[in-house]
Amino acid sequence: MRILLIRLSSLGDMILVSSVLSPLREKGVEVDLLTYRPFGEIFKGDRRLRKVIEVDRKDFKNLSSIKFLAENLKGYDYGFDLHGILKTHLLSKYLPFPVFRYKKRSLLRRLMVIFKPFRAKWLYVPEMYSEVFREVGIEIENPRPELYIFPYEVKKIKEFVPFKEFVVVAPGARWKTKRYPEEKFKNVIELLKSTGVQSVIVGGKEEEVMGKKLSSETGAVNLCGRLSIRGSLSVISLSLGVISNDSAVVHMARAVKRPVVAIFGPTHPAFGFAPYPDEGVAITKNLPCSPCSLHGKTKCKNRECFEISPEEVVSKFLSLIEFGE
Repeated sequence: MRILLIRLSSLGDMILVSSVLSPLREKGVEVDLLTYRPFGEIFKGDRRLRKVIEVDRKDFKNLSSIKFLAENLKGYDYGFDLHGILKTHLLSKYLPFPVFRYKKRSLLRRLMVIFKPFRAKWLYVPEMYSEVFREVGIEIENPRPELYIFPYEVKKIKEFVPFKEFVVVAPGARWKTKRYPEEKFKNVIELLKSTGVQSVIVGGKEEEVMGKKLSSETGAVNLCGRLSIRGSLSVISLSLGVISNDSAVVHMARAVKRPVVAIFGPTHPAFGFAPYPDEGVAITKNLPCSPCSLHGKTKCKNRECFEISPEEVVSKFLSLIEFGE
């Protein structure tokens, strides 16, 4: 059986797609992946994939470009839409093979924002992805994100990290309102340092200023804006573990099997992006008003959801390390 997986973006979601790759390969399924450039980098050298097809956003700019793309996607028994947006719906209509779409539970997530009791039932995206394969008789059990880092990548990345043992700290997130306060991240780094554990700060170019400030104040190594996606994965793979906001870095840690503490503010672990208990821990105040936003963009000013002490964050992290030992 040869199949096409369709997931165009974004970084965290793309990493979670890896949760179905090993089970599919074990069942003898040949898999190609269609995604936006540059997300194909995530799967560089991944033998579980026969091919990664990277396209530009312009390939989805109008109906004629979508039709043209569909005409060049042939030779598959089935397609699986793991994105479920209008663009992938349209693409599916023109593909010459059956396409099955995963259930996003979008309505349930929105109900969680409006009616808080719905948050009692936690979703997990890897399970949601795996469910769609039952349509063709494929059962996937215990899905977990998993990516491979090669020795040459690890060797190269060691040039950036002067510590033998360290924790990766990720203070960024797409929306500022989704970020645990910078001052509290500073305290987290200082508390870790007081226990003899050094920190390395990771993030994109948009976190460079914050990374430099935290580095100057704490002595942590700042790698914000200096690494590729696989470079960040390589650094995380060498670490003791990760402390992060609700962002793609959480899923990077999960994919390279490092324990992670994920801090949730206006969003909620029930949305599907929390680590499983065997991968780490999600910290949330679980306030009566939580969650107040589906993606973390909110006008709330009091930020009570981030009244999570740095001591709690560090304690949770150290307990994960002790458990792992």
